Amino acid sequence: MSEIRFWWIRHAPVIGNDGRCYGNNDVDCDVSDRDSYKALANILPKDSSVYSSHLSRTIKTMNATVDEGFNYKDYAVDANFGEQNLGEWQGLKYEKLQEKTKELGIFHPTWLCSPEYTPPQGESYNNLYQRVTLGINKIVENKKEGDVVIFSHGGPIKAAIAHAIKADPSYTLPFWIDNLALSRFDFIDGVCRVRFINLLPKIISNSSKAYERFI
Repeated sequence: MSEIRFWWIRHAPVIGNDGRCYGNNDVDCDVSDRDSYKALANILPKDSSVYSSHLSRTIKTMNATVDEGFNYKDYAVDANFGEQNLGEWQGLKYEKLQEKTKELGIFHPTWLCSPEYTPPQGESYNNLYQRVTLGINKIVENKKEGDVVIFSHGGPIKAAIAHAIKADPSYTLPFWIDNLALSRFDFIDGVCRVRFINLLPKIISNSSKAYERFI
């Protein structure tokens, strides 16, 4: 039997986020909540294969977890797990972006714009879904079994959920993914089982019953 366990973590909160859409701009993040990283270090499996996106906020989040005792077997950066490239829209205030998407008839109530639309000089959410799926499939083909920990972003994690349950990419856009929240999907002989989505590590670690149930 082949079993691969995927553990997804969204990066730490962005510093100075004043209501702007940063997409895949490389912005800094706040890793001062040491209790959350201690909890993550205790929850995440040892000797995992670890991946992060190419953006520093995921790498910094991973390093903060390592500083609190998380040990891993190997590590690689994979840009397939980066946030959506919004091109010329990156850096816009969300209010301005909503005005623009409504004018263009591509407004989406739970995402930045319609998933099939490509912002100028950027990529569509559907494009993001395709590259996240490519990254997951490469890991499944090469690893065969064991634990995989991925430090990523809200958009790619939503895409990973859609891939796991074989849903249209737009289906999981209403899902909320918190900073530092943990999600887990197990691939057993090619069939995915969703264990949990968007659990905060401090909540899990503070309840021994929850810890035993989910881990």
